[in-house]
Amino acid sequence: MKVSHRITRLVLIGLAVLALAAPAASARPAPIDTPVSDQPFVLDEPVVQSVNDGFDWASAAIGAGIAGGIILLISWGGVTYRHRHQSQLPLA
Repeated sequence: MKVSHRITRLVLIGLAVLALAAPAASARPAPIDTPVSDQPFVLDEPVVQSVNDGFDWASAAIGAGIAGGIILLISWGGVTYRHRHQSQLPLA
């Protein structure tokens, strides 16, 4: 039962942190611009430039590093959890 309370507590703390961080990340709508002159406004067609430099190795390295860090943290948590609970086993 102690493990389920610990997991519940961690989930609740994580949700509280996310709830506090969400208002800081919220966006506000931009104010409506009113035209200053009576002349009609003509929009030109946008010019779109496509650049294809191939595979972005820097972004791939960042993503792989983050994924590797998460895997190491999860593995470390599992090892420490198992280590703590194996030392509490009664001797026969």
